[in-house]
Amino acid sequence: MKKYKLTAQQKVCYQTEGYVVLPEVFTQTECREFTIYMMDLQAGRRKLDGFQPRQPDEWGRTHNQHAYDAVAMQWLVDPRLDQPLYDCLGQEADGIQTMYFWKGSEQRRHQDQFYLPSCMSAWIALQDVGVHNGTIYIQPGSHRHRLVTRHNFGETGEFHGMDYNDAVDLIFQRNNLPEIPVEVSTGDVVMLHGALVQRGGPILDSGSFRHVLANHYIPRGSTDWHLGWPRYGFDEHRR
Repeated sequence: MKKYKLTAQQKVCYQTEGYVVLPEVFTQTECREFTIYMMDLQAGRRKLDGFQPRQPDEWGRTHNQHAYDAVAMQWLVDPRLDQPLYDCLGQEADGIQTMYFWKGSEQRRHQDQFYLPSCMSAWIALQDVGVHNGTIYIQPGSHRHRLVTRHNFGETGEFHGMDYNDAVDLIFQRNNLPEIPVEVSTGDVVMLHGALVQRGGPILDSGSFRHVLANHYIPRGSTDWHLGWPRYGFDEHRR
């Protein structure tokens, strides 16, 4: 298994732009087998305790499938992600969340750290992803500007009474930075800073799939993890 380590240029890209694309981390075969596995679960052809098949054409996303599925757990703590995460965070990473997307989310602009303090993500393309099938759009460099927090919506906060996504749209405009689509190939991994402004783009090819696994991690030394979910190291040890 190939070991990955960010180059000096990739580290600078992550630090300044808030993201970096790692090509061909996972093989075509691995990605194809995982998507077949997830399609079988969705269709009820495969049974898994804890997984509830959805209605036809109700795709949504999974949340924390790794908590009851050894397959999802292995994707969360795959050793090929260990060093790149360390290079981005500057310390060991603990896995806290998995989300599997069969299709694009078209989610409005947001910052992951609003929901998951101190986090970053490894966004794994399990097929070719582009503007046609609803890729994500990001605002490079926005992680170095303002992070919208829950405190901002308190009685004395700037965004009191506002919708969260409207507040992020306002920050997006104030940042005055261009927004770009993420277009990657099967097996590529996009490392995303948790304060980066991002959104799910429109699905231009109606009905198209966009198989992606979004893993989220926090630094091992993080002390502000308040959601109570278990943290997993790359030795699969629950912390």
